[in-house]
Amino acid sequence: MTPTLLLGTSGYSYDEWHGVFYPRGLAKSARLDFYASVFRALEINSTYYGTPRPDAARRAVREARGRLAFSVKAPGDVTHRGRADAAAVNPFLDYLEPFREGGVLSAVLLQFPNGLHNTTEGRGLIRQACGALAGLPLAVELRHASWDNAAADAFLADMAVSRVAIDQPELRGLSESRRAAPTGPIAYVRFHGRNAAAWYGHGDPAGDSRYRYRYQAGELHPWIPALRDAAEKATSTLVFFNNHPDGNAILDALALATMLGDPRAVPESGDLFG
Repeated sequence: MTPTLLLGTSGYSYDEWHGVFYPRGLAKSARLDFYASVFRALEINSTYYGTPRPDAARRAVREARGRLAFSVKAPGDVTHRGRADAAAVNPFLDYLEPFREGGVLSAVLLQFPNGLHNTTEGRGLIRQACGALAGLPLAVELRHASWDNAAADAFLADMAVSRVAIDQPELRGLSESRRAAPTGPIAYVRFHGRNAAAWYGHGDPAGDSRYRYRYQAGELHPWIPALRDAAEKATSTLVFFNNHPDGNAILDALALATMLGDPRAVPESGDLFG
């Protein structure tokens, strides 16, 4: 295995992971240190909702102690509300600075909404957002099926922006981008689960049900050749599981690590889940 293939989860601070991943009784303040003892990459999702102060980033870098590569999601104001002004972007850039100074910023994730189509307007919004964050390692997630073509890949490649490969339900209108071929220097893969019945959040105000899904081995195995191939072509390959309810993201990430044969992403202790 190449050392550039990094596995992790989308977020780490979930109460329901105690007894599944975190030892029962582990303090919340100790979660990141424990997570970093097992995994080598972490995707920070909370920044979509609001940008924390740089002190929070400095604390995360300190607690990780060089063991984690961080991917950080861009604010929703930038990706979902079309704002790329200084008021939306500058606090986010300030927050990123400790990760950059520490040499542990692997990517900035721009997750665009399902409803963003491959149109002149849609491409303009992407170009605007990427321009506002120019100079950073950018990965763009596009969930609508209209982006599933070579022209869209070329559009991102021209900006040296990496397209996120997505594992999500097979629903009409959703991207079928289950491939890891990078359009930029980073290969980036996100596993959302395949819970088609709950994908649009009916009866679930929090929106967590769409991600309540446990992958079967037969759903993960087909990814192995693509991930290995991507890791040979990209400067880094980042793989994150976003199906966090019930601790499934942890279990699936560890299962995939075992399939890949990467001992650095597999816990040394057989008593981890007690």
